[in-house]
Amino acid sequence: MSWIDAGIIIVYLIAMLVIGFVVGKDNASQEDYFLAGRSMPWLPVALSVAATMISANSFIGGSGWAYTEGLMPFMQNITVPLACFLAVFIAVPVFYHLRVSSVYEYMELRMGKFTRLLTVAQFFINSLIQVSSMVYIPALIIQTITGWSLNVIVPLTVLCAIIYTVAGGIKAVIWTDAVQMVVLWGGLIFILIYAMNSTGLGFFTTLGEAHAAGKFNAFDFSLDVTKTNCFLASCFGIFQWVRYFCFDQAQVQRILTSKSMRGIKRSFVSSSIIMNLMYFLMLFVGCIFFVYYGGREFATSNEIMIGFMLDNLPVGVLGLVIAAVFAAAMSSVDSLLNSMTTVFTKDIYEQYFAKEKGKTSSLRMTMTISVVLGIFIILIVMFGFTGTVASVIDVVGRYISYFSGPALASFLLAMFTTRASDRGTAIGFLVGIVSGYLIATTYNTSWLINPAIGCAITLVVSYALSFVLPREKSLEDIRPYTVKGLRAKMIAEHQDKDAEGVSLLPFHLDQYGVALLVIFAAQYVILALIR
Repeated sequence: MSWIDAGIIIVYLIAMLVIGFVVGKDNASQEDYFLAGRSMPWLPVALSVAATMISANSFIGGSGWAYTEGLMPFMQNITVPLACFLAVFIAVPVFYHLRVSSVYEYMELRMGKFTRLLTVAQFFINSLIQVSSMVYIPALIIQTITGWSLNVIVPLTVLCAIIYTVAGGIKAVIWTDAVQMVVLWGGLIFILIYAMNSTGLGFFTTLGEAHAAGKFNAFDFSLDVTKTNCFLASCFGIFQWVRYFCFDQAQVQRILTSKSMRGIKRSFVSSSIIMNLMYFLMLFVGCIFFVYYGGREFATSNEIMIGFMLDNLPVGVLGLVIAAVFAAAMSSVDSLLNSMTTVFTKDIYEQYFAKEKGKTSSLRMTMTISVVLGIFIILIVMFGFTGTVASVIDVVGRYISYFSGPALASFLLAMFTTRASDRGTAIGFLVGIVSGYLIATTYNTSWLINPAIGCAITLVVSYALSFVLPREKSLEDIRPYTVKGLRAKMIAEHQDKDAEGVSLLPFHLDQYGVALLVIFAAQYVILALIR
């Protein structure tokens, strides 16, 4: 790698730090730090949500995946717009009205401390697994391209994200993610255009070759539960994505920074388009690579994109693309670090360790917690994912799906029932994890199917136990925190619309919800037409 490319990477990292300090200088309170004073424009919020969804693993590995399997991996993400619709239609209006900083605060308001602690625990487990793999795998890729040591790449990536996140809070996360998404798009489009031109066959001939090889067929109607890139698994995938977009702190927190409900809804519509279009293009590049390389075999899928970059990209452009890989890695770190700080502060520190229980902690304490968690992330990546244990990432990554189902079920019970109790749901949560794990490992089910299994078990067990175990709260205390009860209360108190005339109610279908449903359906039509 030339000094020009290295210089571009360094300048890019410095720019991220500058953005963090500039946008964070006005932070004066915890709400500024966690929710940007609820004042963010909708477009950068949408870009930030998309940036976290598109990791460096997808940027590099997606093309390698499509090289062998074509567009079939797109089925993993096809239900994302439907999950975003359910977030707009049901979940987010509840959190928005209650003005919570952490979604797990809601669990204690409706259920109690046991369910809140369990959902907090699954969030930290999922986040640490995600952030570790999203840093370590890109670090391996960057090491291959640059020749730099992992002892340099990992701390550099995480430390940079820590500094601007601590300095600027959620504002820094959103604005840097927005910039990083632009960089990602630039790198992806350049590679796509360059690859198309490099085949020497012309645009339509290249597409014809890829189509003839079956690379544009995204549909596999197999009933094999071990398969992930098939229609059956994609249908069950809605459980995973509903948990992620409706009830995961990392996603909901950024959405709640929007100025208004209109901004929230626009962010969801825009991010669903950006996320799935980018993922489609990443896979599409792999189909073009298949034509470019004549279908020859590679030792690993990552070699395809990396080899093309090193062999074809000119000096300067290579630096920009590597910066895009750094961008994808940092966009995953910053959002998870900020959301982990929020959850630890609101759900653990202020509840159990603060001198005055339940009192809002100072901005300095909040930033200190963020620094400590950031250092913890570096240690986990450096100590836990080195040498021979790198293969552990693929193993532990599956465990996210075992926690997702029970977490989703807990929120569904909280929002849609008055019968579900704190202790009953907590026990059902644990049974769902253990039983879901045993079933999944016995039948080797796809990770997209696992959340549905855990969710179903948790729903049944929790609801049944709630008939046996007494409620900890009265019906009068529970009803205002169910979706039905909250909707009725908002209508009675004339809080159904904001100053812009946009509905604040859950279960209200407007043009934004319709747009998300149209996007969801349009994906199937497009895939059917090009197969």
